[in-house]
Formats: sequence, structure tokens, C-alpha cells
Amino acid sequence: MNSIPINTNTSSVLNILKQKKVIHEESQGLFLIKDCLLIEHFTGKTYTYRLVNYMDGKQEYLFHRKKPIDRSNYREIALKIADSNLFGSDYPRTGLEMIEFIFNKVFTNLGYVLRQEQVSLAKHMYQVMTDEKISMSDIPVGLGKTHAYLVAAIVYKMFHKKNKMNPIIISTSSIELKKAIVKDYIPEISKMLMAFGIIERPVTCILRKGKDNYLCDRRLKDYVASLNPHEKIMSEFLSLTKLMESNEIDLDEIDGISGYDKRKICVNLNNCMTCSVQSSCRYQKYLKNAKKTGHDLQICNHNYFLADVIRKRRGLSGLFPDYDKVIIDEAHKLKDAANQMYGTSISQKEIFKTLKKAMPKNDNSTMKKMLMRLCNEAIIYNDKFFNELIEQIPKELQEEDIEKYKTLITQRARVLLSRVTANLEEIHHFINDRDRKLAADIRRLLRNMKVINRCHIIYWLEMPYSKGQTILASVPITLSQELGEDLWLSDKSYILTSGTIAVEGDFKYFKNELGMKKIPSTKLKELSKDSPFNFKENCLLYISENTTYPDYDNKKYMEGLTDEIEKLVVASNGHALVLFTSYKPLRHVYQSLKESVSDIPLYQMTRGRSDILEAFKSSGKGVMLATGSMWEGINIPGDILSHLIIVKLPFPIPDPLSDYEKTCYKTTDDYVKEVLVPQMLIKLRQGAGRLIRNETDSGVISILDSRAGIKGKYHNSVVAALPKCDMTSSIENIRKFLLDKKDKSYFGH
Repeated sequence: MNSIPINTNTSSVLNILKQKKVIHEESQGLFLIKDCLLIEHFTGKTYTYRLVNYMDGKQEYLFHRKKPIDRSNYREIALKIADSNLFGSDYPRTGLEMIEFIFNKVFTNLGYVLRQEQVSLAKHMYQVMTDEKISMSDIPVGLGKTHAYLVAAIVYKMFHKKNKMNPIIISTSSIELKKAIVKDYIPEISKMLMAFGIIERPVTCILRKGKDNYLCDRRLKDYVASLNPHEKIMSEFLSLTKLMESNEIDLDEIDGISGYDKRKICVNLNNCMTCSVQSSCRYQKYLKNAKKTGHDLQICNHNYFLADVIRKRRGLSGLFPDYDKVIIDEAHKLKDAANQMYGTSISQKEIFKTLKKAMPKNDNSTMKKMLMRLCNEAIIYNDKFFNELIEQIPKELQEEDIEKYKTLITQRARVLLSRVTANLEEIHHFINDRDRKLAADIRRLLRNMKVINRCHIIYWLEMPYSKGQTILASVPITLSQELGEDLWLSDKSYILTSGTIAVEGDFKYFKNELGMKKIPSTKLKELSKDSPFNFKENCLLYISENTTYPDYDNKKYMEGLTDEIEKLVVASNGHALVLFTSYKPLRHVYQSLKESVSDIPLYQMTRGRSDILEAFKSSGKGVMLATGSMWEGINIPGDILSHLIIVKLPFPIPDPLSDYEKTCYKTTDDYVKEVLVPQMLIKLRQGAGRLIRNETDSGVISILDSRAGIKGKYHNSVVAALPKCDMTSSIENIRKFLLDKKDKSYFGH
């Protein structure tokens, strides 16, 4: 009994019982214990005490007194309550029962809609953690997977005290989801569970980020001291000085200072070990607290989680306390994070900035003149090296919307890189003892440059057409194997979940990507759920039979495509998002529509123009032509997006990673079937997921690729991958469908 929490936060349960007329309106709730509430009622002469089981409404008289009891009596009374037949009569005794209770009783009593699929998902996740297995679950938008895994994690912590000091790690991809978990989901769930006496304290969680997201006291002090108040924007100067007196540490949560200022005052670990204010530093205090055992949950992004894995692999101390349960949400992004964390890159801009820092302030002495010469030569070789790589990009890729550009490290490029390397080694020799941070930066650059010259890597260019910003990146050929050995062969339990990691319920492609081949079948659990939204009623799938085989260089195809898109946006009176796979056709169609469509606002998504999305959302009935990031992650509920037009099936554009993958298959047909088609269908599902975002949304998905047509090679696969809804090849049916589903104002009537 002493281990059962006594919860004095009774207001929620008390109000529910009063609304149901179970207890008198003037009764007071003293404390909750399991499924029972101790009620105090003053009759005018005496204080009467009754026990109420809030699950079934049954009551039992306990005693009465002339004077009210006080808190010092609570534990003694709780011991007596334990002997009552009402106490724990229907209270959950297992974790699975507790999950049922939380969703069926707690959440519904506080206004949440019960979804049995969400309950079964939470129970599945709890069981996976209990059985120390690995789960892969493909869960569509609207089913509530975040609540499901959070409840599963909290209940696991409640019923498994053995590892109660070990946190459960929750890794996500998007910043918005991490913030929502910490600021909304956890406080909300804690409040509800405390209200019903299930927990006596809030669930504790801590958000983990990379060091450059946090404030450095010493750098802040030095930076503010270097500023001239008359030259700095006064509001920013005041915000910085105010920051010195505050306890703020997370730079993302601090308003009033610029991104430039944040880069000047963020933590740089190269300075931490020798810092004179280390003992009083707020970042070090935060880090010490974060690494303590006792936090229920630790929230991070995929890169941070993998950084912990890689550190431990190298025999270094981890970023987290010991843990054995990991929840990976937005799991379809894990491989991208692995490419970054297991890979190596050298940046044209970073090399340039490092060389500029190494330049002496003046060149009076012979040594400084030599150092200046070395730096200037290295800058020239650096530019020539990256220009040589850019020139090797195939011309057909220059207009494509891709992140990884194929290039070739020619013999000339290797010579240029070796010259940059040689100069940096000499520069390091000059400044080694004078500037430790700069020396450390140069050593890291040299390590990465040497990786580029190794065999058994796959390399590519990023941002080749952003002047001075080009990055040469690489990953080991054995990445999937390394990932598999570091994660899945450990004794940890993993829950991987996303809306798009399966193709028709098959996880084969995703498992291959993440190196899961060696996981015993007995350890791996797979789960797919259908969407809770009524697509049959609220969505129409239009597959065009008018377009020819997609070829952006074919003039007749482009004319037919533009004509088709114009008819479609007119049929839906705008309210459309048109998704392309590259910028070249996007620009062509946009220019043509500008000349022919005058009464519908048009928006063209270009690189780096996130403001266009907000303009589209507030346009009323606009049409946005987009590519890239608009295929996933954006949320546009309501009528503004009622027509999603997919111009071309989103087959991946060949890049160095896919070129290598292709060599791992016996035939091209095998590669297409095992890799390209699953990749296309997963991205198609991501794009289609932009349309229906809640129970009241309705709209049309239009696909204009002839390969998806009734006689097309991928028709059956495309239809099977998308939500089940009525299909049409008539544009007139689109207008009829929307007239039936939308308010009269939708068409301006």
C-alpha cells in the first residue's frame, strides 16, 4: 500500500462524477487512490466520508466526524480503503489492461474520441517493449500513433520497475514533432493520468539537441563586450545583455536576437575542456542534468540518436544514460540521417572560412608571409577542386530536383585536393600551439579529406549551383551492414513507426535499406493499419487517360500536360497543389498557366522560398506548383487544398547511391522491382498524404502519368498503394464530386 500513490489532484474526476450525478454537487474530493476517490461532504453538523469507485460509480460509507480530517490522516485512511471491496475492484492489474483503461476511461471521460485501432497499436508497442523485440509499424495520418507510443512508454515505465531509472529514447525527424511531444503531448497526458490517480507526478522528459543549439556563457560575455551599442541594432543589443542575466539556454526558444548572433554565442565544444567558467556554465549544468538517470523519456532527432550509437561503437561515452528501449518515429527518415552521420563530407565554404581564420592579421614577418601564401594558394586550389567536380555533373541532371548530384573525382581533382591537403598540413604546423580551436578544425578537415581518397565509398555533390557552398559528401559502401550491426543485433528493443515504410503491407524494401536482414524472424514484429478517414466517401481518384508517356523534352507531351493541368485546376476552381518531380517542367507549366488562367491565384515554389506556402494557404483558392519538400511533411487541412495533382510518378532520379545499389542485383529488372518501384510507391503515398488531413477533409487526387493509366505498367501497384476510393478518368466527374462535397461558397456561388 505504501507504494500506491495518493493523488490529491481530484478536480477532473470530481467534476465528471458530479456531471453524472453520482455524488452531491457540494461534495469535496480529498484524494485519489487507484480507482477510488475519497469524498468529504459537510451536512451542516458533521463531515461525512464516502468512498466512490469512479470507474463504476459504486459508493461506500466510511465514517463521519465533527471536525474535518487533515492530510496527516490520509495514509492511515488509505490503508483502510485497501480493505474495501470497492478498492481496485476493476483496476488494471497488467500493462495491457492499463492501456485499455487509459484510452477507454481516462481519455474518453476527458473528451477524446476512442479509436480501437489506436488502442491496439499502443498495446502492440507495449508488448514489443515487454518482450524485448523490434517492431515496424506503418501507421497512416489520423490514427494517433504519437499518443499510442507515448501511452505505451509511460505504462511500460509504470509496470516494469526493474529498469525504472533508464529512460526510453524517442527519436523523430521533424523539429515540430519534437517540440509538440515535449510541450503539448507529455504535459497533456501527464495531467490526464494524474487527474485519474494513475500517476502521482508528471512524466519527466528532456529534449536533447546538438551543442550549437545551446548558449555558451563565456562566448556570450565576450561577444557582448565586443559590441558597440551605437552600431548594433538596439533591440538586439538589449536582448543580448538581458540574456546574460537570464537562465535561458536553448537558442531556439530565445527571441529578439538574429541567427548571426546565435552563431556567435552558441556552444563550441573545442573551448569547453579549457573553459575558465566551466563549473558555473549553464550548458554544463544542463548536460549534467540531461545525463542523469531518472528522466522518463529523452527526446531527440535521428542524427543525435545515431551520434550516441556511433560514439559507443568507438568506445566513447554515450550522450544518453543507459537505455534499452527506443521509439523511432518518422522512421522513413532514419536512412537519410544515417547517410549524414556515418558519412563524411568536405565543404567548400568551410574550407574557405578555416583558411581565412588562419590568415595572419599582417604579413610583416617572414613566417607570416609564408602562412599568408599558403592560405591564399589553398583558397585557389579549393575553388578549382570544387569547380572541377561541378564540371563533371552530367548535363541532364542540372535541371533535376535532386539532392545528390553525380560527379567524378578525376585525376586532376585528386591533384588539386592533394594540394589543398598539403597546404593545410603546413598551415597546421604553423598555428598548432597558438590557436587550439583552429588547429582542431584543420585536423578534422584533413581527416575528412583523406576519407575522400579511400576506396569503398560512394560520393556525390550537394548544392553545386550555390556559389561557394558546394559539398562533397560520401558514405561507406557497407553503410546498411554497419547500421544493422550497430542497432538491430544489440539487446535493445526498437519501435520503428511511420506513415510510409511499407508497400501494400510489405516492409521488405525498408528492411533492406536499414540492414535488417540478420534479425531473427522471431524478434521482428510487423504491423500495418488502415487509415481512419473515410476515403471511400471523401476522396476521388482521377487517373488521366489523356497524357502520353512522360518526357519533359517532348514538346507535344509538355503541351498536352499543360492543357490537362489547366482543365483540372479550372474543374476544382483552384484549391490545388500540383506536385512535380523537377523544376524544369514546373517553370514551363507555371509560365503557360499565367497566360491562360487569370481568375485563380498561381504560386510557384522555388528553391528557398518557404513564404510561398503561407501565401498559398491564405489565398482562398490558389494553385501552388511545387516539388521537393512539398511531397511530404506539410499540413494543409481544410478546403484550400482540395485537389492534389501528381504530374509524374515519383521514381527516384539516379544518383551515386542508386548507381551502386543497382550493381547489387543480378538484373536491372530485379533492381527495378525490389528498389525503384517500392521507392516510387512510398513517395507517391507521401505525396497523396498531403490531401486528407482530418475527418472532415474531402478532395481529389489526380495522377497524370500514363504509366498509372488503366493499361499502364504500374496501374495495379499505384491503385493498391493509395487509399481505397472511387476512381474516374473524367474531369467533369471531378467538378461533380466537389459540387456535392463542398459548400456553395467553394465555387464562388
